[in-house]
Amino acid sequence: MKFRGGDDGRHHKVLVDVPCNTDRHVLMEEDNNLFKPGRSEERLALPTLQKELLIAGIQSCSPGGNVVYSTCTLSPAQNDGVIQSALEQIWMETEINVVVEDITYITDIFKDTFRFYDKCRYGQLVLPTLQANFGPMYFL
Repeated sequence: MKFRGGDDGRHHKVLVDVPCNTDRHVLMEEDNNLFKPGRSEERLALPTLQKELLIAGIQSCSPGGNVVYSTCTLSPAQNDGVIQSALEQIWMETEINVVVEDITYITDIFKDTFRFYDKCRYGQLVLPTLQANFGPMYFL
């Protein structure tokens, strides 16, 4: 995402790597598993927290700077859903002009290494595969 205008921020580049479901870890770990029965409220609250963190990242970005949003989940609500929700709030409540950059070229560069989900509206989602031993990873 690239930003033009709005309040003067402090940083030219901002990484917003949010807490998420960590889908890969829930298959391997019992101790920190967000899908445990007692953790459903925490899991369901993640998109709201993620949106707040993304908006804070956008607001701390200087005009002309860049923000990268990332998760390690397959959840559409925590990926494109958070982007859409944050964009709507920024556009409605601030004067910040957010431009979502097209990063689909990345899929060609890494097509031999990763498998990408091709239905994302905003970012790119690397699907987990045994061959690559990597993923999921969503980024914009």
